[in-house]
Amino acid sequence: MPKNILTILRRSFVLCVQISILVACQSATRVKMVEIEKTSTKIESNQAPKQARETSPLNSIQEEDVIKKSDNLWVRLQNQFQLENHYENPAVDEELTAYIYNQAYFDRITERAEPFLFWIVNEIERRGLPMELALIPIVESTFNPNAYSPKHAVGLWQFIGPTAKSFGLQQDWWYDGRRDPRASTVAALDFLEQLYKEFDEDWLLALAAYNTGQGNVNRAIKKTALRKDSTDFWSLPLPRETRAHVPKILALAKLISNSKRYGVELAPIENKEPLAIIEIDSQIDLAQAAKLAKLDYGELRRLNPGYLQWATHPDNPQLIAVPINHADFLRDGISNLGPDRFISWDRYEIQPGDTLSGIAINLRTEIDVLKSVNKIKSSRIIAGDSLLIPRTNDPSLLVNINQDDLRGRRILPTPNIYTVRKGDNLWSIARRFDVKSQNIASWNNISLNSILKPGQELNLEFVSKSTQNTNISKTARAENYRVRSGDILFEIAQRFSIKLESLLKWNNLMRSDLIYPGQLIRIIPPETN
Repeated sequence: MPKNILTILRRSFVLCVQISILVACQSATRVKMVEIEKTSTKIESNQAPKQARETSPLNSIQEEDVIKKSDNLWVRLQNQFQLENHYENPAVDEELTAYIYNQAYFDRITERAEPFLFWIVNEIERRGLPMELALIPIVESTFNPNAYSPKHAVGLWQFIGPTAKSFGLQQDWWYDGRRDPRASTVAALDFLEQLYKEFDEDWLLALAAYNTGQGNVNRAIKKTALRKDSTDFWSLPLPRETRAHVPKILALAKLISNSKRYGVELAPIENKEPLAIIEIDSQIDLAQAAKLAKLDYGELRRLNPGYLQWATHPDNPQLIAVPINHADFLRDGISNLGPDRFISWDRYEIQPGDTLSGIAINLRTEIDVLKSVNKIKSSRIIAGDSLLIPRTNDPSLLVNINQDDLRGRRILPTPNIYTVRKGDNLWSIARRFDVKSQNIASWNNISLNSILKPGQELNLEFVSKSTQNTNISKTARAENYRVRSGDILFEIAQRFSIKLESLLKWNNLMRSDLIYPGQLIRIIPPETN
């Protein structure tokens, strides 16, 4: 009996050990399965973000948690990066060297991005796209809505005119959707989604095509004799700028994911919408809107870079962005004004045989008003030019405009596109619009001696950039230099015998910042004013 009992006990012990091992294995397997599920979700999100978000409850729970609990928008951003498997590439590390320990650069980026980044992040989240896309404006424009490149690309996302129009961005004398952070973001993300589908859901190829164009990427693929679905971005013979562009975006994401490791402290951006969008339902002078909103005029212009003139659009858009804590001031101010206290504006193209007096009678205004608003010294007008016509039911507002708002404001109603008329030449057109014929020739890629043909179109967009884009005279004094076409910061510094570092400091600029014709550059220290 004792022997039998011993045998039973031994078998029981072995059985317990086996059960324990099985339980442990089952437990370990369960943990492993969760880890696999997490890894699988992450891989899927890199390949097809929309599908991953729709099918993975774990991913949606994590995302909701990030959105709700992160007070800092940078944290929300980095928690939703999806292209991490591309960060460890020598080209990315090479671009990273330009960013590490560059605290001043990221301070500037944070300051510029703060009003607009939350909305951009929301839109990317809504579409289920990689959050690395939110970093494109840093590379493209250093988050400057007014950035203007030598290739005529404009805004945060650097759209050229034809591409912008193809994605529905409005461009006219009053408003440029490429400069509007929200409108341009919608267009850019539409474009990127289209490229993502075109290049077989490869985000690196989509980013490359966004920079250099689909044609260049397709030609590079053909040179390698590979199919799109098996093409590797890193091996394509792409232009140098594009080979650096994509790694820059990935390098920024890598740094933001662990900024302190790379010697940068990202100033927190609140994870909430900082702006309210107020619908005016009428054209309004931006200076008047700033006064009603109890906001500095320059700040209102900074938050509404899409408006090229001193007023909102006569038709659409008629929206104004203001800080949320100023929204009620603007709403109440507008409701208390009444419709008769607004000034709207028409543009009238002068016809052959027109006179100022005849135009004033036909349009029910005064000759003096037309002269003052359009800065006309005599009664001589030129067919083909445009006049601005103020509209209001309260004549006293026009008196205020003449004395205050237009004192020294130089308004040149120059068309973006000028149609050549019989007898025109570059010199006569330049004289009419007070610009250099050389600039017109350079902008339109023609020689100074070119013979112009009636009906030929000339692009005069650079005139609007330099004369219509800002409230000029109130800041154009001796301490400022107005940027001309072809200027670079280094040459401006040399021209005025200023150290480049000083010029950058006085203007709150960085070496990599773009400057554009018409921009005012301070050329004396602020303290001496």
